[in-house]
Formats: sequence, structure tokens, C-alpha cells
Amino acid sequence: MTASNRRVPWAAIVIAIGLVTGFATMVLGARSVDVNADPYRYGAMASSLLRGEGFPHQEIQRRGPMYSFLIAGIYLVFGEHEWAVHLVQVLLFAATVWLVFDLGRRLFNVRTGIIAGVITAIHPLFLRYVSSLHLETFLTFLFTLMVWFTVRFRARPSLGNGVAIGLTAGLASLVKAIGLLYPGLFALGLFIEAWKARGRTGRLVYPWVPVAATFLVMAAVIAPWTIRNYKVMGHFVPVSTGTGDAILRSFIFSRTEYITLREPPYTGAENASNDLFRSLAREAGTEWQKDDWETEQFTNKAAKKKMLAEPGAFVKKTVIGLFTFWYQMTSLKNSLVVGVAALGAWILAIIGWRQARKGGIKVWPLLLPAIYLNILLALLLALGRYSAPVLPGVLVVAAYGLDTILARRRPTRAVVP
Repeated sequence: MTASNRRVPWAAIVIAIGLVTGFATMVLGARSVDVNADPYRYGAMASSLLRGEGFPHQEIQRRGPMYSFLIAGIYLVFGEHEWAVHLVQVLLFAATVWLVFDLGRRLFNVRTGIIAGVITAIHPLFLRYVSSLHLETFLTFLFTLMVWFTVRFRARPSLGNGVAIGLTAGLASLVKAIGLLYPGLFALGLFIEAWKARGRTGRLVYPWVPVAATFLVMAAVIAPWTIRNYKVMGHFVPVSTGTGDAILRSFIFSRTEYITLREPPYTGAENASNDLFRSLAREAGTEWQKDDWETEQFTNKAAKKKMLAEPGAFVKKTVIGLFTFWYQMTSLKNSLVVGVAALGAWILAIIGWRQARKGGIKVWPLLLPAIYLNILLALLLALGRYSAPVLPGVLVVAAYGLDTILARRRPTRAVVP
């Protein structure tokens, strides 16, 4: 970058691009009844909270509370208008674009940050959920913010950064429980780095207090909801139920007709899954979704039985899930767009990772979240939209890969004697 380029407000420019694409999606989405639907009834839960009626019993099953809290707060300020939620999600989306830009700038260079920010601002997977009552935009922002703090923590393992990781990880986990395990994995990554450095320095240097603060703050953020679950259900449920449910669904979603998109998974596989749960409930002498904990028990029992009886099928569906995590959407067209984009991102990310290794740049804090969530959800239920929270980190490394390719092709200027 030349001196003049450095004075260009690139951060503001990438944020502006994110706002433009986000607002455009919001306007276009307002014309589509399907996009504006509330399939998981988050808006209904928010309205119930505002009426002082608490969470509807059935709707909160398998779901964390934080997205409904966000919508309830928006409704409290603007009234019960979905456009207000979409507007806030446009702002969250633009903030995610900035975080991606700053990660690229911080770890690599400004040009990488610009590329990463622009790609994020136009990526169809992120834009798909801006103008809908789906939690992906909110969760992606929180997860990316957590990753941003982990990168800062690795560079400067202060108490403040440790607290920030714990806070964002706790909030992200209350949106969806997938974030619960990652801080521990990040702490392990730091320990492995410290152990390797011990061989060179002769002593183990590890930020024990800041790491401990991460877990304490995270536990403090999640604890009130865990206590609420115990009071309501009489059982220890940290965030949500649904593990057995997810495993059983994954056996159906991984069938050939759904992974090849010959049949739409979000209708055919979903209906087949629901039929299975109703039959399991009848066998258990109860009604499906009558009680969260009760449903969890008979689905867990059925999932365990199936895994023990068909270990090969479990391994097969897990391997398939490693791939469906990156593409299986509502239709063949959507899946192709998202899948091709993910494949391109990973090819470029491998190039970026190799180049970073040559330069001694550690990119594992960006790629580890994607690997973690990919494997975790392959064991449970891996669908295309679930990759959204961890895709920003991959895109940053991919942007560095693209920047590497462009730099190699950039002609060198002749030296004038």
C-alpha cells in the first residue's frame, strides 16, 4: 500500500458496503412473505415475553433464549414490527463485515482486510438471513466477535481480553449452545503453543489468570438461564435440549435423496423426522413435545440405541455431515451457490494458510472454530446454514490466499538507473 492508500478510510468503506448490501437485502426481502416468516417462532416468544407470559413451553425447546431477548428489546423500543428486527440485523451484519476486515488487517495486511470485508459483505449465506427472523445474523456477529477477541488475546493475553472472550462466548452460547465448548478448545490451543515454546525457552509461560477469567465470566453469563431451566424442568440443562433429536434427524437428512438435493431436505427430511418423533412418543406412552425433558429422554434413548445397533451407519452419516455442513440448504439452487462459495473459500484458505506458515503467521485461531464446529455438528446434525458463524474466519484466511495470488501476478516495476 502506498502512503496515499493508507489514508483511504477503508474500514468505513467496507462498513458502507455491508450496509448497502444489507439494506438492499432487507428491502428485497420485505417483498417476500417466505423470507419474512418466523418458522421457529422467535418473534412469538419475544411477544410473549413482553406480555409478561414468559417463554411458551413448546417453542423454547432446543433453543437458547438470547435471540428472543434481542427481538423483545427491539420490540420494546420500536413496537412489534419485524422491519425493526431486520434493521438491527443489517447493523449487526455491517459490524461483522468490519470485524472480518479488522481481522485481515490485524493478522496480515490492509489489502487482505479489504478483500475479506468485501467478500463477507456480498456473501449469499450471510445476506440470506439478514431480512428474516432467523438467529444466524446475530449468532454470526457474536461468534465473529468472540474470534476477534481470541486473536487479540493471543497477541496480548490480558485480563480484559479474557473477560471479553468469556462474555461473548457466553452470549453466543445462549443464542445457540454450539459455542459452549470452543473457549476450552482455544485455551488448549494456547497451552500447546506455550508447551512448544517451553522447549525453546526452558519454561512454561501460560496466561492462567486471564484464561480462568474467561471460564468464570462465561459461566456467570450462562448460569441464570441454567438456574431457570432447573426450576422449570427440574433437571440440569445448561442451555437447551435436543442432542438425541439432532442425531436422529441427521440419519434422515444424510439420506442420498437429500444430500444430492433430489428432494428438498427442509420439507421431506423434516417431515420424515417429525413422523419418527411422533412414533417414538407413542411408543413411550406420551405425546411429542408435550414436555421438553421427557422428549429429550426418549429421543436420547432412541439415538443411543440406533448408534449402538448401526455403528457403521453412524460413521457414514458423520462423514457425510462433514460435507453437508457447507452446502445443504433449502433447495438445489441455494445449495449449489453456498457449496461452490465454500469450496472456493477453502481452496483459497489452504493457499493462505501455506503462505502464512512461510511468514510465521499463526492462523489457527481463525480456522479452529470452523474445524471444531464442522466436526461437532457432523456428529449431531450438519446443515448448510450452521456454517455461517464460523465462515468469517475461513474467509479471512481465504482473502490472504487471494491476496497472495494477486501479489504474484502483479508486475514488478523496472528499476530506473
